[in-house]
Amino acid sequence: MTGHPAKRQRRVEGGSPRRINVRTTVETHAALVAEAMVAGLSLPRYLIESALHGPLPGWSLRDQRWWVERLDVAETRLIRIGTNLNQMTAVANATGELNPALTHAVTYLDETLDQLRAVLEALDPSDRSRQR
Repeated sequence: MTGHPAKRQRRVEGGSPRRINVRTTVETHAALVAEAMVAGLSLPRYLIESALHGPLPGWSLRDQRWWVERLDVAETRLIRIGTNLNQMTAVANATGELNPALTHAVTYLDETLDQLRAVLEALDPSDRSRQR
């Protein structure tokens, strides 16, 4: 569990006119409640988002969130590596000696970040925070 309270669905002006009742076993209900908690959603919202598949038809909500979380971690690590490269560049500027591997590493980092951003954009096109 993430410890996040389930988020309520935003109210629709005039209310939601349709209601869906689902009968299930105790075990299935418990599993759905657990999955909704992991996703940080209420059970009704989790069922709706899972059924509609979000931006990637065929991917479950859980699959999408799993990949986005891991790719965000990878992006953070690459950005930290970029910070270290910047520090090496500062040393090169101070000493006047450029390590030949530094140019290659910066190019590789930039290309990798571009590829990662493209994957993240495909997974979640609504998140504009990842654009350059």
